[in-house]
Amino acid sequence: MIRATETEVLVSILGKDLTLAAELVSELWSAGIKAEFKLTTRVTNHIKYALQSGIPWMVLVGESEIQKGSVKLKDVKANQEEEVARKDFVQELKKRLSKP
Repeated sequence: MIRATETEVLVSILGKDLTLAAELVSELWSAGIKAEFKLTTRVTNHIKYALQSGIPWMVLVGESEIQKGSVKLKDVKANQEEEVARKDFVQELKKRLSKP
C-alpha cells in the first residue's frame, strides 16, 4: 500500500505547547524516526489526519500526561493506546516500528 506520507509517527499535542511538540519530535528525529507534529485540542482531528495520511503511530500528549510525565502511544490501525513514561517513548516506538 502506498502511504500519503513517509511519516511514521504523528506527535499530537492536545493544546498549544509548541515547545513540547518540538522537543518530542526532535527526540524522534535524533533516533532516525520520521515524525511530524500537530497542535489541536480535538483528538479526533489528530486521529483523522493520521488515518488519512496513513501514519501508523501517534504520540498523544494532553494535560494529564504532562502532569504524570508520560505520553500515550497509539497504534492508529489497531486503535489501541498505551501509556508509557516520557523518557522511554522513543525506545518503545523504535521497538514497535521494527516489528513487521
